[in-house]
Amino acid sequence: MNNNLNKSVLDKILNCIPENIKPVNYLMDILDLGKESAYRRLRGEKALSLEEIHKLSVELSFSLDEILGNKNTNTFTFNYIGSSDKNPDNNFLEFLLFYENYLKNILNAENTEVINTINNMLSTMFVGFDELFKFVYYHWMHQMKEVPLNYHYSNLVIPPQIKDICKNINNLHKNLKKVTMIIDKNIHLNLIKEIQYFYIRGLIDESELIRLKEQYLRYMDFTEKIITKGTDPNGSSYDIYLSMLGISSSTSYISWEDNEESAFWHNVCYPMHTRNRNIIDRHKHWIDSLKKYSTLITQSNELQQADFFNEQKNYVNNMADKILL
Repeated sequence: MNNNLNKSVLDKILNCIPENIKPVNYLMDILDLGKESAYRRLRGEKALSLEEIHKLSVELSFSLDEILGNKNTNTFTFNYIGSSDKNPDNNFLEFLLFYENYLKNILNAENTEVINTINNMLSTMFVGFDELFKFVYYHWMHQMKEVPLNYHYSNLVIPPQIKDICKNINNLHKNLKKVTMIIDKNIHLNLIKEIQYFYIRGLIDESELIRLKEQYLRYMDFTEKIITKGTDPNGSSYDIYLSMLGISSSTSYISWEDNEESAFWHNVCYPMHTRNRNIIDRHKHWIDSLKKYSTLITQSNELQQADFFNEQKNYVNNMADKILL
């Protein structure tokens, strides 16, 4: 890394470290460095490695785009939460830790705006529903880990650290002030098909399917009450739109104080995100356009509300009998 770029990185890090924390202590803690090694990096005598920059960017919620100031509008930088150590468990854990820290930052900020477009149920939506979260984690393991093809749902034990972080995230969700969501009319269909797939293969048994079905119905009752009232039990406000068009991917737009960010979920477990101005502007334009072809169902359009939930609950109730694959 050249000296000018390293200086830009250091300037950004120093600006982001809370004023009540000494930078040398922060680097020692986050990067697991000795005092002299931390001072050498702060003095610019030793450049920060890409891995160290990534770790600090996750902790301090900044993007490489902010540092690079890329003038080529056809080239963009995305941050991907997950280490390069090829250990999928670490990647999932890193994302949850990042997301927990991310929520803390936006909850402490003023003028926060969160808009999600959802075409499939995401892992973070189930942190308060252990059986559904377990299935999402199980499905992810089949895709991302080298587990046997006949790896049974009953064999999965969620690591205690992930359980603890899910509890923390669930508590943080309760403090969100306002969330806007634009959902695909088939938002639940893909997940139901995935559950059916593993059930048909005999990797999920009858009793496990019943547990999943019962919790899925509780989840739907929970979301239906939010849509009816416009708030969740903790007073968080929700605007939920039902899209008349298919939503191609799940995305998030978040703004807080002087920060803006777009995230794109390439799978249901963790996203790629960017603070590139060009991408954010295009993303926001797409969201605004999608909203024009959507119907607000929070505290309104009761008929559409009822039709939507009746259809989704029918899918869940018939998971074992009406195979949708």
